[in-house]
Amino acid sequence: MAATPRNTLIANGQALIGDLAWPTNGGPKWHPYDIAQTREALRPQLAAVARAARVVPPEYSPRGEITARLMLHPTFLAKSHFPAHILRDAGLTVLGSRATQVTPRVSQRGKQGPQDTAEILVAGTPEGFEAMDRQLDDPAIGKGRQEEFTHIESVLAYACENKLRLDPETPWPDFVHVTLHAGEHDGDILTAFQTLALQLGGEISARGFRFVPGLAFVAVQLPAARVPELARFERVRLLRSMPRLREELDLSAAMTRKFPALGLPASRLTAAGPRVAVFDGGTQNAFGAHVVELAASGLPPATVADLAHGVNVTSALLFGPVDPSHTALPAPPWMVEHHRVLPTNDSPEQALDVLDRIVTALRIARTADRPYRFANISLGPVATFFDDDIHEWTSRLDTELADGRTLCTAAVGNNGALVGELGRIQPPGDAVNLFAIGAADTRHPKWNRAPYSAIGPGRSPGFVKPDVLAFGGSHAEPMPVYSPLAGGVVAVGGTSFASPLALRTAVGVDVLSQSRFDPITLQALLINAAEYRRGHKRTDVGWGRIPLDPDAIVHTPLDVVRVVYQGITHPGHPQKAVIPVPHGLPAGTRVRIGATFCYRAPVDSAHAINYTRAGLWVRCYKAPGQSLPLFGSGMYKSEEELRRDAMRWDTVLNNACTVDAAELDAPYFHINYQVRDESEAVRWEDAVPMPYALIVTLQAPGVVDLMARVQAEFPVLQTLPVEVLVPVDGRR
Repeated sequence: MAATPRNTLIANGQALIGDLAWPTNGGPKWHPYDIAQTREALRPQLAAVARAARVVPPEYSPRGEITARLMLHPTFLAKSHFPAHILRDAGLTVLGSRATQVTPRVSQRGKQGPQDTAEILVAGTPEGFEAMDRQLDDPAIGKGRQEEFTHIESVLAYACENKLRLDPETPWPDFVHVTLHAGEHDGDILTAFQTLALQLGGEISARGFRFVPGLAFVAVQLPAARVPELARFERVRLLRSMPRLREELDLSAAMTRKFPALGLPASRLTAAGPRVAVFDGGTQNAFGAHVVELAASGLPPATVADLAHGVNVTSALLFGPVDPSHTALPAPPWMVEHHRVLPTNDSPEQALDVLDRIVTALRIARTADRPYRFANISLGPVATFFDDDIHEWTSRLDTELADGRTLCTAAVGNNGALVGELGRIQPPGDAVNLFAIGAADTRHPKWNRAPYSAIGPGRSPGFVKPDVLAFGGSHAEPMPVYSPLAGGVVAVGGTSFASPLALRTAVGVDVLSQSRFDPITLQALLINAAEYRRGHKRTDVGWGRIPLDPDAIVHTPLDVVRVVYQGITHPGHPQKAVIPVPHGLPAGTRVRIGATFCYRAPVDSAHAINYTRAGLWVRCYKAPGQSLPLFGSGMYKSEEELRRDAMRWDTVLNNACTVDAAELDAPYFHINYQVRDESEAVRWEDAVPMPYALIVTLQAPGVVDLMARVQAEFPVLQTLPVEVLVPVDGRR
């Protein structure tokens, strides 16, 4: 039978990217308070903070400073409204920020009750807060600084009860996981904290401190009754119970179909393919030439359970779900480096030890200038999700992966059947620089989220989580994977197996395209191709269920054209990306435009509400001067609304709309790169260029010569030369 005709994706959409002028200003800003009202509200609060600072014992206040919570009015969430000048004038140091809610004294019409806002954590001496009070009271204060003061809703001391996130059911009540506002070079603060812990009868873990910019993480053994005392240390941001490692899902499902006797493919692979890593429980070298196992130093032998998990995760990545109609496993055109990071002992630091092993392996590869192009993490801690703070697992992995050289999939967790907040995604599934994978219950057309798969939303940025779903197995349809240890096919299920299956699709596209695309582009392609239907909830399925066959991403039906743009944007240089919709489409044609933007961003872990340092401002136009509400209406929404829409600072934008072809006249995207540092706007010249990926899929139902029309009008566009390989979807 002849192959069905189809289109191959266009690989050089960046040829349609050019420069563009700046948009006009969004108009005047509404101000809830004048300077007199601000003085009346804030001066007593500043005086109270200064008084509180004077009575804090020195062992709790390194450098003689205390930490205060400065809450902004909800109107002033944008980085351009950050009160940087008045804080610097007073000698106050910005430590971090996070999301909170406040009921402002005055609200805009139609807004009542608690509203989302930003809470800035600042450190200062009593004299610093008194200086801020004097500046506020100064009748000669300039207009710009007056405006900065009017952005502030309240100033309060950071009380220890605001820092505690303790689990009453923890198996280790005498251990806490502490987040400090301190860096590697803040030796005086770190020493003061260690001294206080000893005075309280505690002990710093031998693991020591782990750092990301602006934050330090440390485990402390301490009598449970003394934990609130430790929280009084002024540079403590948060105290959590120690995280446990997740337990594997017990699917309790058996195979209902028979599978032929299978063995490993005989062909020996070379290391010429993409570099792929798995971090899991080991393989006991059961995959022959297809897998190399690397064990972290000092690890005891693998347990039976950890080994089974590691083997099944690796098998899902290599071979995918086994098809009972096939008599042999496909030979995947890549090999896997499996880092055994388990088992760990039953100590309170078990989850943190595993994280150290993963980060060390990623860092060694990057330092050697041989970073992994792909990686999978199907394990993580059991940790309650907090909108206002970020876990060590998330912070450190986001930092390691911010350069965009690795596409790392991560399982979001199997706690989705739990009630309320307990069912939300688990670290590191909330990371913005990882590809968070949930599980679908079937491979068939009628699908849903598997009941166990953890749900969103994430925090903003990173609001849409999980990113996507892949088949993960269910009681009705377990995932069949080949286990060389068992000598046959076994039934598994969980996000642990959906995650490597999603990565398998990405690696397959990479091989077919001969590694022409950046890792972030491969993620964008999977998101763009994901299936999302009415009736699905974004919090359940993210952007949708991805296809398992990479060929379905590289090729499309004849009335569909998919275009890949790989761009680099510079601050202060807006860009125009043309959408190649040809003129002269048949009358009445309705064109569906689907677009996906993806990028990697450096992160400010201390600023949970402004976590990413870079963002894309994108607006779509269907014709010159005529906007198309693809990513939301209005160029200058308030930042609070933008957060609710998961826009601007999110590392993924994805949407689709349908429009009459007659309304499309040279449509394009207006792209602008925005930067901030520690929540403040930064100078354009201080920011680095940012690579991004844009995928546009055009569908004109019934127009089977759509590709020919596109290339005739845009002759610079070229389709992807596809590598002819052994299929990686299991067909032979």
